Amino acid sequence: MKLNLTVISLVLVAAVSFGLYQLSYEVQGLEKDLRSLSKNISENKESIRILKAEWTYQNRPDVLQALSSKYLPLLLIAPYQVASVGDVPYPQVDPEQYSVPVPRHNPRRDHSPATPLPKGPIQLATFTYEGHLQ
Repeated sequence: MKLNLTVISLVLVAAVSFGLYQLSYEVQGLEKDLRSLSKNISENKESIRILKAEWTYQNRPDVLQALSSKYLPLLLIAPYQVASVGDVPYPQVDPEQYSVPVPRHNPRRDHSPATPLPKGPIQLATFTYEGHLQ
């Protein structure tokens, strides 16, 4: 009986030792991956910082002015090129085509305004309907 217990204990100790050995190497591999990812993140942050500095340098007003004069040749506007809003032709709109349907009356809903209407030159648009829709 003692021999069986000793053999089982030795096999169990060997299995646990092998498992811990494998786990140790897996943790070392994961730590290596973590160091690699941390290094890549720090390199990307540095690249972003450099790109932001270059962007700020290229967005100076004198650089933008030179680029706009080079690539955007603007011409002066003559007085005859300016029109008023009344000169713009608007298309004719058919009111039947764009009419909005009136909602049906709901007797369970109170149509009275929640707040009193303001007095003065500005009035809110209200809808009052006397009767029933079919």
